[in-house]
Amino acid sequence: MSNVFWGVHTALQAGAPGSVLMIGDSWWWYPIDNLATEIGALFASESFVVIGRNGAEAAEWSQGMRKTINLGFDMYARGCKVLMLSGGGNDVAGQDDFLRLLNTNCSAATTVKDCFALVQPDAVITGIMNAYREVIVRFRAHNKTAPVVMHNYDNAWPTGQGFFGPGKWLKVPMDIAQVPEQLRRDVFKSLVNKLHLAQVELTKEAALGPLVAVLTAGELPEAPGSTDEQWWANELHPTPKGFKRIAKNRLRDPLDQFLLG
Repeated sequence: MSNVFWGVHTALQAGAPGSVLMIGDSWWWYPIDNLATEIGALFASESFVVIGRNGAEAAEWSQGMRKTINLGFDMYARGCKVLMLSGGGNDVAGQDDFLRLLNTNCSAATTVKDCFALVQPDAVITGIMNAYREVIVRFRAHNKTAPVVMHNYDNAWPTGQGFFGPGKWLKVPMDIAQVPEQLRRDVFKSLVNKLHLAQVELTKEAALGPLVAVLTAGELPEAPGSTDEQWWANELHPTPKGFKRIAKNRLRDPLDQFLLG
């Protein structure tokens, strides 16, 4: 029987103790494989309650997902050992969200900074961190001491590949904004890095309690590898092999101090 439970009601029906709460997006929920499943496999003695959905934005933690998250906190937060957050990727990826970050015409850009619109991406990153801050404050109303662990995804490739067929997460908005080919990977890498730096700054806010910002970006190899060694399933999601590598090499050690392996 799996120790990862998809949704609060599923966990309640199974009588799961819920030692880890995981709130977030498709990096917890992706149907082929995901980071939640791979972390659960590393800590078989713990039970993981996953809250959220594929495509969820961090902003939804205080809006559309608020009641579900609050139920999870009411049921499990007091006794849980760790809260894990996966959020921000869907706030920037996708045709509409990515385009708001970019200049209308980036064809003449020679640096990553040239590609971004005025005050971006800092304005969007600030909004994402406000969503983190708000949900952590709500968690602290139930649990003052459990660590909150955050990650920053990895350096995806703007290939245009989606879950089934073409995707519109990265390549399409870059096509529309005419981002030069030689800058496209670095544009997305800069966003992932800025998310980590913002998470690190968040850990310095003592009022939020213990926070851990895990640098997951840079774990998957830069070279895509041969066909049977692909690390990325599409523009945003690793293959099972990729998720497993990130869980083992980047998240196991930070979680070891809090959980039973």
